[in-house]
Amino acid sequence: MKNNIDNLLARYFGGNASEQDMLALEQWISLSDENQLYFDELTNLYAKLGNSDTLAPKPNIERARKTFKAYISSKSSETSTQIIENRHYPFYRKWMFQAASILIILMLSVSVWLVNSEHDVVFATQLTLKQSVLPDQTQIKLSKNSKIIYSSKYGKKSRKIRLEGKAYFAVGHKGTGSLQINADETFIEDIGTKFTVSAYPDSDKVSVNVNQGKVHFYTTSNRGLILTANETGIYNKSTKEFTVVKPDTVVRNITHIQFNGVMLKSAMEIISKKYDVYIHFNQPDIAERKITVNFDGENIDMVLQVIAETLDLTVNKDANGYILSNSKKLQKQ
Repeated sequence: MKNNIDNLLARYFGGNASEQDMLALEQWISLSDENQLYFDELTNLYAKLGNSDTLAPKPNIERARKTFKAYISSKSSETSTQIIENRHYPFYRKWMFQAASILIILMLSVSVWLVNSEHDVVFATQLTLKQSVLPDQTQIKLSKNSKIIYSSKYGKKSRKIRLEGKAYFAVGHKGTGSLQINADETFIEDIGTKFTVSAYPDSDKVSVNVNQGKVHFYTTSNRGLILTANETGIYNKSTKEFTVVKPDTVVRNITHIQFNGVMLKSAMEIISKKYDVYIHFNQPDIAERKITVNFDGENIDMVLQVIAETLDLTVNKDANGYILSNSKKLQKQ
């Protein structure tokens, strides 16, 4: 239909319209306001070309045809563009809306995933001791320069903690499974107790001191020890062996002592003052060794025994107090 109208208008403005064409043109104009507006725009365009002297324009046919065809071509192009835009713009907006909806859904999904997914929780200290309570109500006192790592779902599926450094645990009774602590290559499994674990990366020893109850202290290749109240278990990472220190008595009200890479000579001076005892070395080179260890209320016998086990020393009493010596293995070397 549109092609027929364009041809009809071309004949009209070209001066070649027949009587039948004129009737058809009148009928088409009368069909709608849009058709009338379109015809008026073409008439105005034709007038601007300088050919409006007569009511029935008699322009140069060739020039009118070329001008009109060029105009029709441009109008057809604009009309096509509008059609394309009218067709694609809603689709574009719809696509943008769908894309935005998908993006929002993805963002919400990621947020839900982050909330519900299992990930590591880190609790660490540097220069000061910190305390925390885990979801199973286990109370933790984390010493300086220490760190624990546990799952965000701790207590729901299991109760496992990785420890670097030293921490005191007062075990809670909520949650699923038994509390298990992974300290270096060792494992400490709670059997309802309070205990302290020391496992610094730069130390060759891992020690567990039980204040109350029992713990199982072991590795994947060694069944290890069952430690009870007031016992200290020591694991030697070099020899892969466990030993137990059993003090005869426990001295109370001794302040907390912590050594981190301290020379043994300086450490012994501090301990001597704290416990009011005399400690000396059988070999001078012993004083130059460094110690990383912590004590919380242990008696002097346990303190010296732990230090001796950690540094491959032997401890004995003499008339003046205590004497530290190299182990027989080191003396032979």
